Amino acid sequence: MASQYSIIIKNMSAQTMSFYAFQKQASFTNSGATPTVLSSSLASGALAPNASSGAQLNFGFDVQNYVGAKSAATSSSQVKFNASISMVSAKSAVSSAAAVQPIDLTTSAPSQTVDNSSVLTISPLGLSAATYQPGLTAGSFAIQVPSYTPTPVPQLYCGCAAINQDGSITLANFITPLTNSKVYCTPHATYYVAVGNISVGQSITYTTSQAEECDFTPGYTVITVQYHGDGSFTTKGS
Repeated sequence: MASQYSIIIKNMSAQTMSFYAFQKQASFTNSGATPTVLSSSLASGALAPNASSGAQLNFGFDVQNYVGAKSAATSSSQVKFNASISMVSAKSAVSSAAAVQPIDLTTSAPSQTVDNSSVLTISPLGLSAATYQPGLTAGSFAIQVPSYTPTPVPQLYCGCAAINQDGSITLANFITPLTNSKVYCTPHATYYVAVGNISVGQSITYTTSQAEECDFTPGYTVITVQYHGDGSFTTKGS
């Protein structure tokens, strides 16, 4: 089995274009509540016209699923490390931490045990190695969230994660969880390509209306996307 899903993009228009990719939003429940789901750009790049350059972009995404968490907290303590920083900017200085663990999705076979659940810790931020939890819906994984004070700090997010080539962590689809709660997440092996210059990790306004779907669930490992001068896309899976 391939270790990555690959999206190959060819720019068939007459001008250089920028493209970015994002994952189909996962389904979340948070101790019975339906939370607001946020998304990030997972890949980005500029691409010259294929006819004149022969160039193409290759966006790769791990087949392995990851559970991820990020926390950001404001701190005035940074003023002691930088004498030039003003007190106003020190109040908004941000430190952040991220955690990621590989995790399996629950199977439809009742007797099959997989590592489908992780425990989140807050101080310091961390995620336990995944273990088996019975009773989960097929295709999902779980996150146990401890008690914490949501406001004013920390800003806490968790959900589906991606590990970038430089080793940094991006939350592909994520929520702000309720304190002392259980998060259930069902991710999708479907991605979208859209026109735009949105850097990796930057939050996006999630819409698929002008994006091209790349669905790997039929068993594809490579999907080729062609962008045409009229703004349309065509795709082919293999």
